[in-house]
Amino acid sequence: MAVSPTQDVSTKDLRELLAPYVKTSLPAAVVLFAGDLAIHYGALAGALLFEHWALKLLSAIVAGAAISQMFVIGHDAVHGAYTSGKTLNNLFGRIAFLPGLHNFSLWRIAHNRNHHRETNVQHLNSWSPLSPEEFAALPGWRKAVYRLYRTPFGLGPYYVWNRWWKDKFFPTTRVTGKADKSIFWADFILVVAYLVAWISVVVAVAPGQSWAAIGQSLLFGFVIPYTVWNYLMGFTVYFQHTHPRVPWFRTTEAARDATAQEEVTVHLKFPFWYGLISHHIMDHAAHHVNTKIPLYRLKKAQDALNAKLGERAVVDKFTPFYLFRVTGQCKLYDYARHRWVDFKGRAVAVALPRPKRAAGPPKLRIAA
Repeated sequence: MAVSPTQDVSTKDLRELLAPYVKTSLPAAVVLFAGDLAIHYGALAGALLFEHWALKLLSAIVAGAAISQMFVIGHDAVHGAYTSGKTLNNLFGRIAFLPGLHNFSLWRIAHNRNHHRETNVQHLNSWSPLSPEEFAALPGWRKAVYRLYRTPFGLGPYYVWNRWWKDKFFPTTRVTGKADKSIFWADFILVVAYLVAWISVVVAVAPGQSWAAIGQSLLFGFVIPYTVWNYLMGFTVYFQHTHPRVPWFRTTEAARDATAQEEVTVHLKFPFWYGLISHHIMDHAAHHVNTKIPLYRLKKAQDALNAKLGERAVVDKFTPFYLFRVTGQCKLYDYARHRWVDFKGRAVAVALPRPKRAAGPPKLRIAA
């Protein structure tokens, strides 16, 4: 689809533009769901039953990647976008979240209510960058941890500790507030039961039941798949909202006054095959504009959004160089001047926020 000239349109206008893509399909939902389950458990069986280590490793990686596929289904279901029925969405979503060991009800709070209402607000979202002053005030060990997190190697450790363990596993008042916690604890028990069952099966199929065999079974049947999943999840949430053109904010009020969802969300383009196996999760701006678009219509919705936004769309093509370029540039954030800064103090061009009623797109420049 050809890209049109930049147009200054509101988020409301964009939601109306994407309204035709808010249409669920039960057959598509069932086929994708069943396919992802088959891939995950089939690969998991291969990781446990194959004898050659290379086949076991390949199967374990596929099993981990399939967890991320199912999680995208669960993500849509939490938004009520995967199917047209609330009961089916809750059923599909809870099942799809189990291999990733995520609490369905907690995700609804942390993601739907917090992330989508307060996108790119510091401390309320994944990968919230520190300012240079905040980083300088950290003790040495915390500086080292922060530096690790802001590298490709830290994508998995960051997500599993800072997001899953703190917000997406067991209920805490910090996430749930004063709400009745019964549903959160029920989902927690469900996740723990699944984890116990997963580990039990992995241990039970270890040949000979020696400690070495059990260790190998746990490595290929649990550790590697779960590690792959967390790195993919960390990668996804990082690159959906981290880009030299994307601003961050200290407060919700500042974010709402200065920018809109389509300006703080990145469309990272991948080869077609990756779009298929990732359920187009990186066509992310369209999802933020209208959360009711199901994953099987997201690519076309994103194309329509890019065409309408023109230069306002934050679009980039993923390459290995892109991975290291962005993680190298986006280390710290100067919230006063709205610019990314690396650890050496070098500033990166960023699209400065603009009043919502102002005409024209944000200008890419470095604040003085």
